[in-house]
Amino acid sequence: MVLDRIRNYAARHGLASTLFHLAYRLANSAAMLMVFRIVVLARAEIDWGLVAGAGEHWTFLNHDEIRRFSAADPSLELDEAFIAAALARGDRCHAFVQDGALGAYAWFASGPTPIQDSLTAIFNPGWVYMYKAFTAPGFRGRRLYGIGVAKAMQSFLAQQNFQGLVSCVQSHNRASQKGLQRIGFRTVGKVFVLGGKRPFLSYASRGCRSVFHARILRSEPPV
Repeated sequence: MVLDRIRNYAARHGLASTLFHLAYRLANSAAMLMVFRIVVLARAEIDWGLVAGAGEHWTFLNHDEIRRFSAADPSLELDEAFIAAALARGDRCHAFVQDGALGAYAWFASGPTPIQDSLTAIFNPGWVYMYKAFTAPGFRGRRLYGIGVAKAMQSFLAQQNFQGLVSCVQSHNRASQKGLQRIGFRTVGKVFVLGGKRPFLSYASRGCRSVFHARILRSEPPV
């Protein structure tokens, strides 16, 4: 099973990327060593042709709608704790809904947002943070990722100071990097995180420092 996954990964991304992926995972099994690529898509760089003929299936979902879709299909990776925390922060879920099924979604935030392992994404005003993008298996191959990003950006243009979207992806995640590159995102820098069981050091490279950095949560928040 493991060997099959490695062979499939190598077939999709090449030997060099596969070796990097394995080395990265091995390093993180002994200690925390994470490298995030920081990518941006400025409002002037979006391919607005993606919106043409996109239809009316895209919308921002409310809490009840998200809960209903999640209950109907657990594979959507939208558990109640995550939904409640995201909506409490004011994050918004932009989704593709067709014939009563949730086919794709991405979350968008305008304030500090958890990444993982006590890390919080901090980004400059005017930028909207995109995270947790997902396309259901039955809807893949329809370019919904790029169309959804363009449709969401079209909505954000109403914000006077909107500059564009920013996101982060771990350096070993080649599939996500390729998906972001295909729709126009460009890498502006990296964030390096070191630690043991918990992160203790975060460093943002010069290229992304003016847009994004990762803050370490030093203690667990109160329950």
